Order: sequence, then structure tokens, then C-alpha cells
Amino acid sequence: MWSRWLKGPGLALAIIWLVACATVGERSKGPTDTPEHHYIAGQSFLEQKKYGSALAEFERAKALDPKYAPAFEGIALAQLALRNLPRAGEAADTAKDLDGTYARGYLASGRVQAAQGHLKAAVRDFTQALEINPQYVQAYYYRGETHMQRFDFTQAERDFDSALQIRPTYAAARTAWERSMKIRLAVPGTHIGKKIVLVDPITRADLAALIATEFSLERALRRRRPEIFDPTFRPARDTRWSPPNLPPIRDVDGHWAKGFIELVTALYLMETFPDRTFRPDAIVDRASYAMAIQQILSIVDDDDGLRRKFIGSVSPFPDVRNDHFAYNAIMLATTRGMLEARTGSGAFNLTGSMSGADALLGLRKLAELF
Repeated sequence: MWSRWLKGPGLALAIIWLVACATVGERSKGPTDTPEHHYIAGQSFLEQKKYGSALAEFERAKALDPKYAPAFEGIALAQLALRNLPRAGEAADTAKDLDGTYARGYLASGRVQAAQGHLKAAVRDFTQALEINPQYVQAYYYRGETHMQRFDFTQAERDFDSALQIRPTYAAARTAWERSMKIRLAVPGTHIGKKIVLVDPITRADLAALIATEFSLERALRRRRPEIFDPTFRPARDTRWSPPNLPPIRDVDGHWAKGFIELVTALYLMETFPDRTFRPDAIVDRASYAMAIQQILSIVDDDDGLRRKFIGSVSPFPDVRNDHFAYNAIMLATTRGMLEARTGSGAFNLTGSMSGADALLGLRKLAELF
């Protein structure tokens, strides 16, 4: 009897039932166990950077409704934060497939595409999100960021400006707009410079590379200190060279910036630590950047007195005492326009990190003195 039923209309009903089970999802366990509730909870966890908890909430939303596009958008963002880019891409594509009018799905897809280095595809996704919702400020912001990665700063600034026109208090867009302006002013001239100028914050290795490639190093030293170029000098591209009469730097073998580090340390434009390490991946803060500026000024000018010029003077900064180890360097860098204090408070912000744009802009101003 059952075999006859399954061969007839019962078979079709069974298939319909199985499909329905697959698409309807699990049964809710209470009034708050809904896709919408779990999506909101997941977004909250994303803001708190609790990415595992966020992913669990979005997965529950998907389990309750396998056709709920926001669940897949959330999964894409959580997987993106966890750096699982293939899974993030799959989830973002599913969100777009489920609802072609869901702007947030295209935004998530664009962010994943940008993280994967597919910048043209990212721009297309952000543009599609804006066609769906022309007031979508985040789409303008992320499209602007992607244009910056493509070194199209004019278009980037237009997007940031559009975001600010819609939401004048959008701090991220204003910061990005200012950063783009700084990059254009800094005018990176080398491939290395173009990559580092987008980095925030930079490392000591990044700074060494900027000094070596973007500072017109050889021209400045040949003109101001010709004696520093002796037969032992080799350009940065020759990574086999080790500075004469100095023990090798202990922690740069195999590092991408080894040649640049060896160059700037051999010319005493940056210094190693007492244990003969360079710590290339350490973040450059504003105080250490000022120290690097002082080092370059004193070497190129052949004037060690610059290191003591402001000793004993009254500090103009509420957060820097005049006996701080970097005080003289900070005064040199700020009085010569390579660094600025915070507007309003007047604080210097000793431990604030340096972006590639700010570092290169400071080096550009430094180069003008030579």
C-alpha cells in the first residue's frame, strides 16, 4: 500500500514537505527566538568586536529562516572580521542572491571584495548599494576607502564629501577625507611609498622604507654631507650588504624591509636598540617619530647641538614635561612644521600612532629644508 502511495500523489507531497522543511527552517523556541532578534543581537556583538558570538547569532537567524538575507550579510561581516574570506564571500553572495534589493548585502559583498583585493568588483558592489539606497552613507564611505586603495584620491574625496553631506557628524568619513588630502599633499613618488602611505599605523620598518625611498635621501646627504658617502656605501636594493664595523642587526633577516633598515641605520638616520635589534614591526608613535626627525636633522645638518637646542625651555604642551626624553625632538619637529599638536587642547599626544600619510607629509616638509 505504501509503495503504491509513494508512486502516486504521495511522492509529490513528500517532496513538497521535504522542500518546505529545508526552506522554512527550525521551529522558534520562544517569542525572542526570531531571525530579526538574532540579527540585531549579532550586530551588537559585531560592534563589541565579539565576532564568535556575532557569528553564532547570525547562524541562528539563518537556521530559523534559511532565506533571510540579513542573516547571510551578518555571517559575511563576522567571517570577514575573523579573516575567513572564502566563507565571507560565499555568505555575501548568498545575501545578494536572496534579495537583490537588499543594500546591506551589497555593502557586505563590497567589503569582502575589497579585503580580497578585488577593488573594481568592490566599487561595483558599493555603487549597486547606492543605486538601491542613494542615502546610504556607509556605502559612500567604503567606496571612498576603496578608491583610496586604487590611488584615485579625487573620487575618494567626492565619496567622503557625499557621506558628510548626508551625515555631517560622520567622523570616520571626515577623518578619511582629511587623510586623503594629506596623501595628495605628500605625493608618494615610489611604489613602496604608495603602499605605506595608506597604512595606519605604520611600523618602524615602514618608516625606514619611507626615509630610504621618499626622502630624497641620497641627494640630501651628497649635498650636505658628502663625506658620508665612502667606498663602502651600497644602495638599499643590495640586501647582501652589511654596515662595516658594526655587528649585524639581529632581527631583520628575511624581513621585507631589511635593505632599507640596513641603509638608514648605516647612515645613522635611525638607530637600533642597545641589544642590536631594530624591532621592525613595532608601531611608531608620535614621540618616536619626533626622535627620528631629530636624528635626521642632526645627521644631515652635521649639528649635534640640535639635540640640546630646547633643553631647559618651558614646554608648550600640557602632556609633555621639559625633562621628557623626547622633549627636544618634539620641539624640533613641531617648530619646523613636521608635526602638529592637537587643535583645541594643545596636547602633543605622545603615544598616538603615526599614519603613513602623516609620516610622509612630515618627511616632505623635512626635505624642503635641504
